Amino acid sequence: MVGFIFMVDEFRCDNGATHFVPGSHNWPAGPSELMSDPVADCEGQVQACGPAGSMVIYTGSVWHGHTANLTDTPRRSIQGAYIRREDLSGLNFSARMRSDMIARISPLAKYVLAI
Repeated sequence: MVGFIFMVDEFRCDNGATHFVPGSHNWPAGPSELMSDPVADCEGQVQACGPAGSMVIYTGSVWHGHTANLTDTPRRSIQGAYIRREDLSGLNFSARMRSDMIARISPLAKYVLAI
């Protein structure tokens, strides 16, 4: 999987910039198997900071997540990913959709979501 984050607003340490754990894509297990609290800060993590208009492209197997926005202004982004059809996403997106929404979406959207 390849993911991207396009920074609509500046990403800073105080406004919730995404954090990454370098080298974690080579570890034998995921956060829930290696940490007592999988959402806690991890040693060696770094935040992806940059001016509006910047983009981060990363392999989805690198541990990553958002941090708290401690400011009173938004930190907006556009995010996406490419996942091979035969691979599984980390989230089951269709399970998070209401049945009335699934009934309204196009056949192409159902194909993309594997519904």
